[in-house]
Amino acid sequence: MTTNTASEKGATRHARYLHTHGVAKVVGLVLVGALAAVSGGAYAFVRHYQGNIDTNNTSFLVAKEKKTKDPSDPDAGHDLNILILGSDSRGGANGSIVKDNNGGQRSDTTIVMHISADRKRMEAVSIPRDSLVDIPACQIDSKGNSTGAAPHTMFNAAFSYGADKAKALGGDDSAQIAGGAACTWQTVESTTGIALDGYVVLDFSGFEGMINALGGVPMCIPTDIDAPKAQLNLKAGYQTLKGKTALGYARAREGVGDGSDLSRIKRQQELMGSIANKVFAQNFLTDSPKLLKFLDAATKSLHTSKTDGGLNLGSITSIGGLGYSLRHLSSSNITFLTIPNGADPTNPNRVVWSEPAASEIWAKLAADKPLTASEEKAAKKATATSTSKATSKASSSTSDKSSTTTKKPSTTTTTKDRDKEGITAADVVSSKAACTS
Repeated sequence: MTTNTASEKGATRHARYLHTHGVAKVVGLVLVGALAAVSGGAYAFVRHYQGNIDTNNTSFLVAKEKKTKDPSDPDAGHDLNILILGSDSRGGANGSIVKDNNGGQRSDTTIVMHISADRKRMEAVSIPRDSLVDIPACQIDSKGNSTGAAPHTMFNAAFSYGADKAKALGGDDSAQIAGGAACTWQTVESTTGIALDGYVVLDFSGFEGMINALGGVPMCIPTDIDAPKAQLNLKAGYQTLKGKTALGYARAREGVGDGSDLSRIKRQQELMGSIANKVFAQNFLTDSPKLLKFLDAATKSLHTSKTDGGLNLGSITSIGGLGYSLRHLSSSNITFLTIPNGADPTNPNRVVWSEPAASEIWAKLAADKPLTASEEKAAKKATATSTSKATSKASSSTSDKSSTTTKKPSTTTTTKDRDKEGITAADVVSSKAACTS
């Protein structure tokens, strides 16, 4: 593997963004901060939403030099890798939403979200929960408490190990979530070679409230779905999924497709793309009632990390600066991808990452390079367009002559290989006409 280790990368890298129960919540934080950045009387407003967020210090996980903060984007010029975790905890309000008596805490969804240094590209790489990996001994807090190592174990067990250790030490729910996230963080870094900058953990109740605050999410359902365990029953066709139904759609496995976690990940990615499209299509900054309702839901039940001298995902103004820097991001430049994988030869119910494809993805991510051929093509086209405009401007300043250009006829595009190219937010079918055509 050619990726840099966390210690080698140190202060030279950064970046990431999006997730199942999470994309819109992260967008919510971004919008709160963006509003605060443009509103002179936002102090009390920011304090209210800041109080919704549970933040844990993860400085012990990050080795980097402190730097002067840019008030518009504290991490300007650096790419970012953010770990997005969907907790399946049944504690608190979650128990009344998902009534299956499952105890403990696991990371039901894991995404490494990358935000490019130029803020023009965003990738969300999903890690299957059934991946077999070597979980290292994990430090779970600043006191040095650690878990034991667990070789060749299901990836999502890392969260359980960290949470269980924190619980055994007498930690409350917040400490358990922080311990689970810390162990998952170290597992990701040790198995991928990339360095993370922060984490966001989201649960069922917050996701449901956030979807309702959006007024539901439009989705094209290709086939009928009957998934009793996820409390989900849907007919095929164009629909607007409200909170409870959207949560069931994100959670469902049995009774949908082939019942695998991999097919569920693809549905989750489509749901995230649809959420992103709806959030970006609505002008929240000028519709205050809608913004306030969405943000109140988006920041509840949210657990984040902060690092001394580094990324602070618990700060509304900090994440707002990052969000504001992404305001021109196109939905076609938000890519959802699953790390290449295949069935474990000894257990068809588990998966192993496919090599060298998986290592190539992590290496590109570490180097802040486009992950797919489509992204590379788009990046080259953007560079060519930028160069052309600069040349045209220079020519017009020295000549009175006007010129015309003839566009080349567009070539027929081929269908993307979803497993290799993933899906962008722009690819998601989000209109009734497109769904029924």
